[in-house]
Amino acid sequence: MLFVTLPVQDLPASRAFYEALGFSVNQHSSDEHTAAVVLDDNIVVRLLVRDAFADLVAGDVADPAHHPTVVHSLTVPDRADVDELVAKAVAAGSRPGVPAPEDASTHTGSFTDPDGHAWQALWMDQLHVVN
Repeated sequence: MLFVTLPVQDLPASRAFYEALGFSVNQHSSDEHTAAVVLDDNIVVRLLVRDAFADLVAGDVADPAHHPTVVHSLTVPDRADVDELVAKAVAAGSRPGVPAPEDASTHTGSFTDPDGHAWQALWMDQLHVVN
Protein backbone atom coordinates (compact mmCIF):
# COMPACT_ATOMS: atom_id res chain seq x y z
CA MET A 1 0.00 0.00 0.00
CA LEU A 2 0.95 3.61 -0.49
CA PHE A 3 0.02 6.26 2.08
CA VAL A 4 0.51 9.89 1.04
CA THR A 5 0.18 12.41 3.89
CA LEU A 6 -0.71 15.99 2.95
CA PRO A 7 -0.87 19.03 5.26
CA VAL A 8 -4.18 20.91 5.06
CA GLN A 9 -5.44 24.23 6.42
CA ASP A 10 -9.14 23.37 6.64
CA LEU A 11 -9.76 19.65 7.15
CA PRO A 12 -13.54 19.71 6.56
CA ALA A 13 -13.11 21.66 3.30
CA SER A 14 -10.32 19.37 2.08
CA ARG A 15 -12.29 16.28 3.00
CA ALA A 16 -15.37 17.58 1.17
CA PHE A 17 -13.23 18.32 -1.91
CA TYR A 18 -11.91 14.75 -2.17
CA GLU A 19 -15.37 13.31 -1.51
CA ALA A 20 -16.71 15.52 -4.35
CA LEU A 21 -14.17 13.82 -6.62
CA GLY A 22 -15.83 10.51 -5.80
CA PHE A 23 -13.35 9.17 -3.25
CA SER A 24 -14.46 7.70 0.08
CA VAL A 25 -13.13 8.46 3.55
CA ASN A 26 -12.24 5.60 5.89
CA GLN A 27 -14.04 6.69 9.06
CA HIS A 28 -12.09 4.23 11.23
CA SER A 29 -8.81 5.97 10.35
CA SER A 30 -10.16 9.54 10.55
CA ASP A 31 -10.75 11.99 13.37
CA GLU A 32 -10.77 15.76 13.99
CA HIS A 33 -7.09 16.00 12.89
CA THR A 34 -6.99 13.62 9.93
CA ALA A 35 -9.08 12.15 7.15
CA ALA A 36 -8.04 8.95 5.38
CA VAL A 37 -9.15 9.35 1.76
CA VAL A 38 -9.23 6.03 -0.08
CA LEU A 39 -8.20 6.44 -3.71
CA ASP A 40 -8.17 2.70 -4.35
CA ASP A 41 -7.43 -0.54 -2.49
CA ASN A 42 -3.72 0.29 -2.39
CA ILE A 43 -3.58 4.10 -2.15
CA VAL A 44 -4.70 6.24 0.78
CA VAL A 45 -4.23 10.00 1.06
CA ARG A 46 -4.07 11.14 4.68
CA LEU A 47 -5.21 14.72 5.03
CA LEU A 48 -3.58 15.99 8.20
CA VAL A 49 -4.05 19.39 9.84
CA ARG A 50 -0.87 21.46 9.54
CA ASP A 51 0.00 21.42 13.26
CA ALA A 52 -0.17 17.62 13.35
CA PHE A 53 1.74 17.37 10.06
CA ALA A 54 4.50 19.55 11.57
CA ASP A 55 5.02 16.86 14.20
CA LEU A 56 5.97 14.41 11.42
CA VAL A 57 8.66 16.45 9.68
CA ALA A 58 11.81 18.36 10.53
CA GLY A 59 11.73 22.03 9.59
CA ASP A 60 8.90 24.19 8.38
CA VAL A 61 5.77 22.92 6.67
CA ALA A 62 5.77 24.42 3.19
CA ASP A 63 2.70 25.98 1.61
CA PRO A 64 2.04 24.05 -1.62
CA ALA A 65 -0.09 26.91 -2.97
CA HIS A 66 3.09 29.03 -3.16
CA HIS A 67 5.85 26.41 -3.41
CA PRO A 68 4.63 23.13 -4.92
CA THR A 69 7.18 20.36 -4.57
CA VAL A 70 5.39 17.31 -5.94
CA VAL A 71 2.74 16.39 -8.50
CA HIS A 72 0.56 13.41 -7.59
CA SER A 73 -0.46 11.46 -10.71
CA LEU A 74 -3.35 9.02 -10.90
CA THR A 75 -3.95 6.78 -13.87
CA VAL A 76 -7.52 6.38 -15.04
CA PRO A 77 -9.11 3.79 -17.36
CA ASP A 78 -9.87 6.05 -20.35
CA ARG A 79 -9.59 9.55 -21.81
CA ALA A 80 -13.08 10.55 -20.70
CA ASP A 81 -12.17 9.76 -17.07
CA VAL A 82 -9.37 12.35 -17.23
CA ASP A 83 -11.76 15.09 -18.28
CA GLU A 84 -14.44 13.94 -15.81
CA LEU A 85 -12.06 14.02 -12.82
CA VAL A 86 -10.75 17.49 -13.74
CA ALA A 87 -14.34 18.74 -14.22
CA LYS A 88 -15.33 17.39 -10.79
CA ALA A 89 -12.29 19.08 -9.24
CA VAL A 90 -13.10 22.43 -10.85
CA ALA A 91 -16.76 22.13 -9.80
CA ALA A 92 -15.57 21.47 -6.23
CA GLY A 93 -13.52 24.70 -6.23
CA SER A 94 -10.19 23.61 -7.68
CA ARG A 95 -8.02 25.58 -10.03
CA PRO A 96 -7.30 23.77 -13.28
CA GLY A 97 -3.63 22.97 -13.67
CA VAL A 98 -1.18 23.45 -16.49
CA PRO A 99 -2.40 22.16 -19.85
CA ALA A 100 -0.45 19.03 -20.70
CA PRO A 101 0.73 18.06 -24.15
CA GLU A 102 -1.34 15.28 -25.63
CA ASP A 103 -0.37 12.58 -28.05
CA ALA A 104 -1.95 9.40 -29.35
CA SER A 105 -0.82 7.34 -26.36
CA THR A 106 -1.61 9.70 -23.45
CA HIS A 107 -4.19 12.21 -22.25
CA THR A 108 -3.53 14.25 -19.11
CA GLY A 109 -5.45 16.79 -17.05
CA SER A 110 -4.37 18.54 -13.88
CA PHE A 111 -5.75 20.51 -10.97
CA THR A 112 -4.94 21.59 -7.42
CA ASP A 113 -6.78 20.75 -4.22
CA PRO A 114 -7.94 23.51 -1.80
CA ASP A 115 -4.45 23.72 -0.28
CA GLY A 116 -2.61 23.89 -3.60
CA HIS A 117 -1.44 20.26 -3.78
CA ALA A 118 -0.97 19.48 -7.48
CA TRP A 119 -2.70 16.47 -9.04
CA GLN A 120 -2.75 14.92 -12.52
CA ALA A 121 -5.20 12.49 -14.02
CA LEU A 122 -3.44 10.42 -16.66
CA TRP A 123 -4.73 7.99 -19.26
CA MET A 124 -2.13 5.90 -21.08
CA ASP A 125 -2.79 3.71 -24.09
CA GLN A 126 -1.15 0.53 -22.83
CA LEU A 127 -0.59 -0.70 -26.40
CA HIS A 128 1.72 2.26 -27.09
CA VAL A 129 3.49 2.58 -23.76
CA VAL A 130 7.15 1.71 -24.11
CA ASN A 131 8.64 -0.42 -21.35
